[in-house]
Amino acid sequence: MGAKHWSDEEILAGLYGAGPVDGHPNECADCRRRWEWMRRRQEGLRLAEPDLSEAFLAFQRRAIMARTEGSSRSSGLQVVPWVAAVVLLLLAILVHRPAPKLQPTPEVSDAQLFEDVFSIVSSSEPRAVEPVRSLFLVNQ
Repeated sequence: MGAKHWSDEEILAGLYGAGPVDGHPNECADCRRRWEWMRRRQEGLRLAEPDLSEAFLAFQRRAIMARTEGSSRSSGLQVVPWVAAVVLLLLAILVHRPAPKLQPTPEVSDAQLFEDVFSIVSSSEPRAVEPVRSLFLVNQ
């Protein structure tokens, strides 16, 4: 009897055929007593019928159905993140579309450029006066 005593877990595993196979409960009175007690308890649980009435089972069935129907109503909220993601994706595509190609500007001759600059510089009145002056001009 040099082997150590089996733990409760080892005895339970042995009852279900998954425990140690060294035969220790056959040699040890303490382990055999615990083995027999757990085996009787297992048999009692196996033979005992649950005391469930039809009313209890019907109530439980209605509760389960109510939960499953309630979850289908809340599934509409599960669509919101997907819709938001699609909207953000479309917005990103619209914002980051390529810029339109610029049309080349017509060539301006040096003479035209100097003339435009000279007309701007030679005027003694600021450009901001022009709109105000047009208010006082009488149509002729």
